Amino acid sequence: MLENNILKKNILKNFKTSDKNAVYAIGSKVNLNDKSLEYNKLVDDLLNNDIVLKMKNYIQHGNTTCYQHCINVSYYSYKICKKLHLDIESAARAGLLHDLFLYDWHTNSPKTTFFKQHGFTHPQIAYDNAKKYFNINEIEKDMILKHMFPLTLKFPKYKETFVIILVDKWCTMKEFFDGLYNKY
Repeated sequence: MLENNILKKNILKNFKTSDKNAVYAIGSKVNLNDKSLEYNKLVDDLLNNDIVLKMKNYIQHGNTTCYQHCINVSYYSYKICKKLHLDIESAARAGLLHDLFLYDWHTNSPKTTFFKQHGFTHPQIAYDNAKKYFNINEIEKDMILKHMFPLTLKFPKYKETFVIILVDKWCTMKEFFDGLYNKY
């Protein structure tokens, strides 16, 4: 499976694990599937949910799947919000769901108008999917819908939204350049 190859190549090359169910954020050695972790208690219902796991079928940036990207954004948004004494549950959950669009965005039609392209439209699609399958609070809604700010022209309402905006951009750059580095 694509996800297994990517994990072996990008994550597990740095350390050994015998746990096939282990989930790691990029650059972290913390198994996020560890039930004793505060993070896991906030997102356990999402981590192994069949809908969320479908994101493993789509590449997001470089060699990183959409699922792995969302793990990365979720975990680091959680960590930053914890340091800032913000809503860690909303940060962790919105991070996992912010790109729940469930399609290959690399296959946009060349006839797609500029403002109908993936970067502008996927936050609404991800939010629609998230609210269809999960209970979403107002902070999570804002975080999912506005994580692409300034492409999404509406200004973020919550501090947690600014965190996910910055973490998403950082993770995207890290994944993209890791993909280039591992390609050559």
